[in-house]
Amino acid sequence: MSELAALAKLCLRWGAPPAVAEAMARQLLKRAEQLMSERGLSREQALAYLLNLMAQGQAGKVSPEFQPPAAASPPSE
Repeated sequence: MSELAALAKLCLRWGAPPAVAEAMARQLLKRAEQLMSERGLSREQALAYLLNLMAQGQAGKVSPEFQPPAAASPPSE
């Protein structure tokens, strides 16, 4: 099974519609390539990072790196 097919199958298991699963898998591979270039990650590290983010999203969690900044308290007078 190709990497693309394996990722598409995973996307299907996580609830992606069949018509969208392969496109999602292609985007994951594309983003992994970008992360490899930007952050110097290995292919495995980049895919693991992205799949972890997807798993968190599937579980309804937001990764700390995507949390909005804490609101600043108004200065006390």
